[in-house]
Amino acid sequence: MIDQFLPLELTESAIFLTDTFLEYPPAPEEFQTLAKELLETEATIKPSTLPKSRKICGGNTHVTTYTPPMIPIIDQLSKIAKHNVTLLLVGETGTGKTTLASMIHELSPRSSEPFQNIACGALPSDLIESELFGHIRGAFTGAERSKIGRFEAAGKGTLLLDEIDILSAKDQAKLLKVIETGQFEPVGSTESRLSEARLVVASNVELEELTQKNIFRSDLYYRLNVLQFRLPALRERPNDIIPLSIQFIKECCKQHSIKISKIHRKVIQMLQQYHWPGNLRELKNQIQRAVLFSDQGELTTDEFSPNILQESLSSVRNGFQITQEPTTLADQVAMSEKHLLQKSLSENGYRKTATAKALGISRVGLYKKMRKYGMLETKKPATPQNLLTES
Repeated sequence: MIDQFLPLELTESAIFLTDTFLEYPPAPEEFQTLAKELLETEATIKPSTLPKSRKICGGNTHVTTYTPPMIPIIDQLSKIAKHNVTLLLVGETGTGKTTLASMIHELSPRSSEPFQNIACGALPSDLIESELFGHIRGAFTGAERSKIGRFEAAGKGTLLLDEIDILSAKDQAKLLKVIETGQFEPVGSTESRLSEARLVVASNVELEELTQKNIFRSDLYYRLNVLQFRLPALRERPNDIIPLSIQFIKECCKQHSIKISKIHRKVIQMLQQYHWPGNLRELKNQIQRAVLFSDQGELTTDEFSPNILQESLSSVRNGFQITQEPTTLADQVAMSEKHLLQKSLSENGYRKTATAKALGISRVGLYKKMRKYGMLETKKPATPQNLLTES
């Protein structure tokens, strides 16, 4: 019986070099052809044939991406990190804004200074000003002693203001003053203090839309929009799902002293087919759950939440269904390519080598296209002769 598990250390390379490792079972008559082709691929492979990637490291944190739209973001953030400018990060919740802000701090000349992170959405609206700028004793009911705010606590380091879109008009005006002059006043005080912190702000929504609705100050938005970076959702980064999963597995194993050496092939398929509404945060939580429930150093689909497996199974069942009419040229090309693959597979008895030859592509290339359109689980239709041969 062929092992359905992939070694953890080889999983990331296997995803990019060939998807044939993910099909089970391979046809016996094609086994030698496959082995020969993989050897030829390994012998002739060049860096230019692999997906481009980018990696930045800072302290104990690193960010790696194989997603083309993310590569210029990583490059630009690496360059701008050393300069004292305010940055705006925009993206859905869980897309890694806090991680990137921490990375920017680590790569800057301020790395030895404090890094302060405040989630504005987690604070009552009447306490945000005090949290940001501090207050003096007696400034309001319950202020029994003076308190320094996050701007002052950050010193010459970096301050991340997450969920900036929820700030009130009053707090927006005070933030604009800090950006323009570097000065602020604690609640209840008339004495101005100087902020020397580098400011990174983050938002879950597009601030331009809020300015058009007069919810967010336009002058503050234009101050922040000089260096804005939009972080794509995880569903827009399919090439990063498995590398990130492996990274989270290793981190979790180290944290909890658990050893994972193998991943079942269906886990790979499941992770790639799920839409990840919670983005990286959800992926990391699911990986942690799976590692903690794992047995004998192997990860299977049983260790993940049932809803993730259920969506994966639904994707497989609907693999051949067109859910909506193609509206772009890319959609039409994809639909035509998928139809051609289905037709050629049928005409060649679902034999992968013969199908690849008929289409004029390599067998590895065929598998990549089949995975792209959710066709790897497609089985050869049963016929009386098939059933007779199998029995």
